[in-house]
Amino acid sequence: MRKEHYLLKVLTPLHIGAGQGLGHVDLPIVREAHTNFPYIPGTSLKGALRNWEINQLARERKRGEKPSQLEEKLTDKDKFDPADRDILRLAKIFGTAGEVAKQDKEAVEEGKEVGAGKVLFSDAFIVLFPVKSAKGIFSLTTCPYVINRFFELLGTDQRVKDVPEGKVKVLNTNGHKNLINDKNKYKLLLEEFVFEAEESEELKKFVELVGIFVGEENKRRIVCVNDTDFMDFVSNYTEVRTHIKINLDTGTVEEGALWTEEYVPAESVFAFSLVFLEELDFTPPATFHLGGDITNGKGFVKVQKLEV
Repeated sequence: MRKEHYLLKVLTPLHIGAGQGLGHVDLPIVREAHTNFPYIPGTSLKGALRNWEINQLARERKRGEKPSQLEEKLTDKDKFDPADRDILRLAKIFGTAGEVAKQDKEAVEEGKEVGAGKVLFSDAFIVLFPVKSAKGIFSLTTCPYVINRFFELLGTDQRVKDVPEGKVKVLNTNGHKNLINDKNKYKLLLEEFVFEAEESEELKKFVELVGIFVGEENKRRIVCVNDTDFMDFVSNYTEVRTHIKINLDTGTVEEGALWTEEYVPAESVFAFSLVFLEELDFTPPATFHLGGDITNGKGFVKVQKLEV
């Protein structure tokens, strides 16, 4: 068994819905019950990557097979053929109907029977969340709870202490994109809130690990606020867009056809893990699509493996 860790960056606003909302947002994003932080369910990751692999295989094969036909080979026990290595690989990674290979005695004898997938997909939790800054456009905010959760995911015993109220921690004040020098004191303005910044060596390992992924420019935007402030930012400063439907005959808004939809903003970064129960050749693509509204350009993400 091996475990791999990945960082995922939202390139265009991402909507993975939680169903019909009861508040002011009609279609809210899915959130963790205990933190109210946005997250990406492992089922969403698995489903998106499964679709990507099936479509990729359909393009590569010369048999003129449609993605839907390949899908049937994974789900219909009468069409599943364990001798087809491409299909067997997908079945091993993502799993298939429990009865698919049981009818094939030769497959069972050769250890090729399938059922549940042999790759486990964890939920992706938020690591960095963009917040509008008075200087430097935006900051990439995080908090001690998130950083410690990140270290725990990686299996390291390093931890970050709490941040006092009204303050933020940064790795270096020199060259930071968002800090304002006010009489030799560094201030940070996020939305309508003012913070006093102080340097902290505790952030070094975290900034090094995620900095490789977000790039040198964004690395100098990382700030660590306290847990409560971070919860306020991820709860109240997501992107909410209003949608309408136009009546083709009148050219005006159709009655009752107005709704709001919530998105995780671009530049947000998540972390997730893959656990391999068998030695399988599978690596997520560098970029792919997650969630809804693909025809509107929403939900494109990029992924990179964390080398720890």
